[in-house]
Amino acid sequence: MKAEGITAGYGDTDILHDVHLEVNDGEIVSLIGPNGAGKSTLMKAVFGLIHPRQGSIRFRDKEIAGRSPYDIVKEGMCYVPQVANVFVQLTAEENLEMGGYLLDERLLPERKERVYELFPKLRERRHQRVGKMSGGERQMVAIGSALMLEPELLLLDEPSAGLSPKLVDEIFDNIHHINETGLAVLMVEQNARKSLAMATRGYVLASGQNRVDGTGQALLDDPEVGRLYLGG
Repeated sequence: MKAEGITAGYGDTDILHDVHLEVNDGEIVSLIGPNGAGKSTLMKAVFGLIHPRQGSIRFRDKEIAGRSPYDIVKEGMCYVPQVANVFVQLTAEENLEMGGYLLDERLLPERKERVYELFPKLRERRHQRVGKMSGGERQMVAIGSALMLEPELLLLDEPSAGLSPKLVDEIFDNIHHINETGLAVLMVEQNARKSLAMATRGYVLASGQNRVDGTGQALLDDPEVGRLYLGG
């Protein structure tokens, strides 16, 4: 996926100004920056939840800027928002089936099994209502539901938000394992140090503009990035 010259926002207000971003096959790319920098807005623009006023977004050699999320999902991209990302009245297994809504029903058992192999805890809790689950388990359900369609690019918006340190480690381990299967990941994450440590590359956004980009390790080692965006 390659986004170039993206200007976008809400109503008459532009949040993003001439932003660029690229995610190559098999990469984990981390988007970091202060609150209000435009990170989630950029992710929403990539997924078609808002339409850029200017710029290009190409995925698999197709222009997707301005297309609907439904069309973009069919191209092989899935998005897990920070909130409202599960059906709390349904069981874990029913959530996975909802995630596979585009599939032929005959494929559902195989796809669910693949998700359970990645998240063994969900196999144990598959008949439990998601509303009764912990935050970490809900996040597994949300990510597992997105994986039902076997996307080529997975967008994660603040996957560790509100979780205990132990559950944060568990979610990051899960993301690492998912990436090892060959799935590319674009992640907005409040835990900037941890996300950069596992990222192939990272982008720093501030005030809706690109500030710095480079390998995850290079950004971690950059004293200016550390001082301004990583808490010293």
